[in-house]
Amino acid sequence: MGGAESRHEAIRKSFRQNKEASFSLEFRSASRVTGVTSASAEFDVAVVDFEKDPKAAASAAFQLRSARGDLGVAVMVPSADFCVPVETIELGLGPVVVSDEEGIASLPTIAAAMSEGDEASGAEMAASSILKLRNMELRDITDSLARQSVHLIHLRNELAAEKNKLETVINGVTDGMIFFDMSGRVEMTNPVADELFPSLQTGGGAILEKFLEDLPHEGGRKALAPGGWLFETPVGGRTYRVRLVEVKDHGGAAAGSLLLFTDVTADKEYEKLKNDFTSMISHELRTPLTSIMAAVDNFISGALGEVTDRQLTFLEMIKRNVDRQQALIDDLLDLAKFEAGQMELMTERASLVGVASSCVEQFSLAFKDKNISLKLIPAGPAPLMVFDQRLLAQAVNNLLSNALKFTAEGGDVRVSVFMEKCDEIEYGCISVSDTGIGVPEEKIDKIFDKYTQIDSSTKRRYTGTGLGLAIVREIMKAHGGKVTAKSSIGEGSVFTLMLPITSEAR
Repeated sequence: MGGAESRHEAIRKSFRQNKEASFSLEFRSASRVTGVTSASAEFDVAVVDFEKDPKAAASAAFQLRSARGDLGVAVMVPSADFCVPVETIELGLGPVVVSDEEGIASLPTIAAAMSEGDEASGAEMAASSILKLRNMELRDITDSLARQSVHLIHLRNELAAEKNKLETVINGVTDGMIFFDMSGRVEMTNPVADELFPSLQTGGGAILEKFLEDLPHEGGRKALAPGGWLFETPVGGRTYRVRLVEVKDHGGAAAGSLLLFTDVTADKEYEKLKNDFTSMISHELRTPLTSIMAAVDNFISGALGEVTDRQLTFLEMIKRNVDRQQALIDDLLDLAKFEAGQMELMTERASLVGVASSCVEQFSLAFKDKNISLKLIPAGPAPLMVFDQRLLAQAVNNLLSNALKFTAEGGDVRVSVFMEKCDEIEYGCISVSDTGIGVPEEKIDKIFDKYTQIDSSTKRRYTGTGLGLAIVREIMKAHGGKVTAKSSIGEGSVFTLMLPITSEAR
């Protein structure tokens, strides 16, 4: 029904059309009912409407029942699922009628039975009305359960489809995968892992710790972030990189551990072939270069006869280019040794300021020729540290060489020595800052890779092999330190060598 007025009109229409009984109708608000007494209750039947204000309706029903205990009082509710207040039910009121078309049509019959005092008929109608409401409620519950059942079936089908998809992906992955639950028991393996470890079975006891202990660790075991481990192990004549990572559920709680086996045999063989090739080429080139250099030195010294100025110019050009080739070969050999783990550090207690000062002095004439200011700025006394002086000087020289190459005439280069604490570790640092061309932000992370050039085009302005910074990184890694870079295009760069101060250096 639309509202109170339209519902009242529907009730009047229902009573007018009824042939069995004639009633005089009166509609009262709840406030007018509160003053009703036994003397003023001159009506035969009351219908209390709970739709608009259930609390006021309950109070009116109580007043009516108190005024006349024999008065027939029916209850009208807006829907079948409406909850009638408990205190109203305890009053023993008559039938409960839903204010829909069918319920309003039944009001004349209900009123006639209640006014005649037919208790049996009234009770029967009340029971029938309540039964009707309960049936409607049951129907709604059944419909709701049916909808939920269909929804659950859809969810189950979707879950099964996702599970099949996940299993297909896992079974198709070329890495071996073993999932351990929180207690360390094997819960799932994929075909690659089954082939690698045929005796491994799911559903057994906790074996994670023992399984890891039994795997040979090549090159040691390294911590991963967050909370995993990485190492290499031989299995069945091949080399696998092993990762152990923590698995979390949708709520972020730990759910188990996943062990991944990646076959890196081909990568290791390729790396070995590449290093062997680099070493071979470098050695094969070094021998003739040594002979060329000896011959050029003999010519320049005049040991082979008088040399004209024009001849001397060309001989010095040959010597410079031989020196460049010799430096390139040395870089290749050093890099190959670092990558193969064959570079031995000749460590000793020394001063970072001493190394930085020596390198600045070595480059001073070159910077002066290019009209670039070069200054050493030691920030206070630096403690003696343990490191390989030759290799650290090589790292500083490589940074100075780049600063000289990429800084324009009239520029400024500063070498600083200072102490710095990072992640609770104290470092001795040497930084080289310049006012050169700078490095694009997107290439900062790549400039330490081998053969990487900022400008790799065929018409590039600055020459080089891209090995200098790669060697710097390897030198710092060999010392347990690191190298950082900060740069902006057109504003220069700052490269910092960070060497950890160990207990033996104190």
